[in-house]
Amino acid sequence: MPADYLPVMLSIDHPHPELEQWVAQRFEMLNGQRVHIVHKEDLPEDARAVHPEYLLAWLWDVVPKDTQRILHVDTDIVPLRPLPDIPDAPFVAASDCRGYVDRCATRYPVIATSDNFFNEGFFVARRDTQYIFEQLKAFSIYRSVPDTTSGGFLQMPINFLVQSSVDITWLPHACNTIAIDAHPDMSPGIIALHFCVLPNDTNWVIMNTLRTMLGLSKLP
Repeated sequence: MPADYLPVMLSIDHPHPELEQWVAQRFEMLNGQRVHIVHKEDLPEDARAVHPEYLLAWLWDVVPKDTQRILHVDTDIVPLRPLPDIPDAPFVAASDCRGYVDRCATRYPVIATSDNFFNEGFFVARRDTQYIFEQLKAFSIYRSVPDTTSGGFLQMPINFLVQSSVDITWLPHACNTIAIDAHPDMSPGIIALHFCVLPNDTNWVIMNTLRTMLGLSKLP
C-alpha cells in the first residue's frame, strides 16, 4: 500500500539537474512514491523575489489542492534505504546532529532549551499545519536576505514556529543523517545521507561519486 504523503522537492536553479533527477528516482525506487519536483516557474508570483532558501514557506501553494500530507526532501539528500512508516501526526521530522544544535544555540538561546531540533531538509507536514507556513511566508518576505551567520537560513525560524505550535513526532536521526557528522559505524543504519553545509560544490562532487558507486552495486 503506497504511503499517504506527497514527496516534494524544490528545484530552484539547480546546478546539476542530473543529480536532482537521480535523487528523485532513488526515492521513488525505494519508497514507491514519485517525487513532485517544483521549479521556479511553478511558484506563485509573490515567491519569485524571495531568496531560494526561504521558499519552503510556499510548499502548500505548489502541490495539488487535495494533498493532505507533504514530505519535503532536499535535492542534496541521497536516499539509501526505504523510510520507516510515517506516523499520522501534524509534523514529523528527524532530529539534527547535536553539535550543530549546540552551535546554533549560541546565537539563538531558545534552541538551547529544546530537547530536539530538526533539519529543514527533511520533514513531513500535514495540511492542518498550513497556518505555520503562512507565518513563515511573512518572515521570509520581511527577511529578504538569509541569515548566514547562524549557518542555517530557515533552521531557526522554522524550528521556532513549528515547535511553538505543535508537538513534533520524531523519526530516527538515520532518516536525515548529515554527511559531515556521519562516521563509519553509522553506515549500516543510515536511511538517507544529507550533503548539506559543505563548501563550494563539494556536495555535488561527492554525490556524483556516490551515484557511480551505487550504480555499480547490485543493491539499491
